[in-house]
Amino acid sequence: MKQIEIEKNWDVAKLLVLEMDYKMFLFTAPQYGLYVQSITPVTKCHEDQSSKTQIQFGDAKLPHIATVRTLHKSRISDFIQEYKEFKMYRIFKHGMYYKDLSKESVIGLICDATKNMLHLLPGRTFRIDSKNKMLRESFYQKAVQINKDDELGCSLDYDEYDYTLEIRPYKRFKDGEFYRWAVITILYGEDMPNTWNIGYDGVRCENENI
Repeated sequence: MKQIEIEKNWDVAKLLVLEMDYKMFLFTAPQYGLYVQSITPVTKCHEDQSSKTQIQFGDAKLPHIATVRTLHKSRISDFIQEYKEFKMYRIFKHGMYYKDLSKESVIGLICDATKNMLHLLPGRTFRIDSKNKMLRESFYQKAVQINKDDELGCSLDYDEYDYTLEIRPYKRFKDGEFYRWAVITILYGEDMPNTWNIGYDGVRCENENI
């Protein structure tokens, strides 16, 4: 099958990879029917924005976004669970060029992520999780508003919940200087094992190191 046919007809997914072994990733992903379209370091902006390079090599210990295409969506979760050494998460929604983390700057992502999450799983209970208090509260407030306005019957709770929306901000650098923020969201739960360290009961394992 030609590359143009894959990029036109196959479903696309983006993975947050915390431990990027380039050679092993490019070798193992095709075994799960995943065509690797691109790999990009999260915290480093490519100096040459006009470059057509699909794989931008960086420090393997820094987080990367891998864009993959596949005919079989279920194989993505299989790949994440089987190769835990990559410490992968399937990205829900993300943005890469925020000048700051104010609600005004990130509002597009906040609206898009919360609305898609609630409409995808109406009537369920969610937890909003982030180490950044401002982002956590902004996503929570917008989810409450959308749930009420669209009458979706969802709940938001930090103790008992079906799914977690996790928000991760990352500083991005260009030529060694801070340039922009990236904000990545991950959605997971008992029947949505989109992380490398999810347990059999649908919660994150206690020994995670992130």
